[in-house]
Amino acid sequence: MIPPLVLIGAAAVLGVLFFALRSVEERRGYRYFADQRKQLDAFVEEVWAAAVLGGVPISWRQQVRIAVHEIGHGIVQHAVYALRMIERPLSRLSYKMRVTAPKSGGSREVSGFLKTLSPREEQQDFQGKSV
Repeated sequence: MIPPLVLIGAAAVLGVLFFALRSVEERRGYRYFADQRKQLDAFVEEVWAAAVLGGVPISWRQQVRIAVHEIGHGIVQHAVYALRMIERPLSRLSYKMRVTAPKSGGSREVSGFLKTLSPREEQQDFQGKSV
């Protein structure tokens, strides 16, 4: 099983490389592998037109739908697994912090800094009267 973060990282690296290649090509005014890219673009257009307009048999379309569903389901399962791996240590840490939190007995004096953040003044309503 490939961890989801590896897939996300690979996609991010490929995206950055694509934009870097495009910027280099624009600066130089030259497309690398222009002929092969034109052929690949034409092939992709033909495959897309065949798939959308019905040139592909229904059984193939169903198999593609099933494959996409399985891949998507696997990605979601791995994402949930990764989130649970992160959630468990955080939950334990939160519980440990609650259990070992210092008890406030009220005998400690509040620091001057906290007093400046929340001054104890009379609350006034919108007309300026004390509540």
